[in-house]
Amino acid sequence: MYIPVGHALTSLFVFGWPTKYLPSLLANAPIGLTAMALGTALTGFLSKVEFNAYAEDLISSVLGMEKASAEDEEGEFYSSLVVMVATGLWSVVLSFVVNSEKKTDVKEKEL
Repeated sequence: MYIPVGHALTSLFVFGWPTKYLPSLLANAPIGLTAMALGTALTGFLSKVEFNAYAEDLISSVLGMEKASAEDEEGEFYSSLVVMVATGLWSVVLSFVVNSEKKTDVKEKEL
């Protein structure tokens, strides 16, 4: 349900409304699906390697702070940040590739 809404918002605010919305949606839907799959896989991997605990240890050692107690280490804040950045970059790069004008489109407009 999110993909059509997300695509409509991205089209409206970033790329401009496409003249043919449905073909544009169908071309961009795989980006959303692969971003979801990437986010799921990356979340599972980071959880398995205990990335959040590693990040907290690294930050506390760099800043010279005490390590957090076991009660404070329940969240996945740093893992979530990594997943958000990775899926965001994935989506932006692929969106620019898919939505950029092709050279043939530019040549046809010039004619």
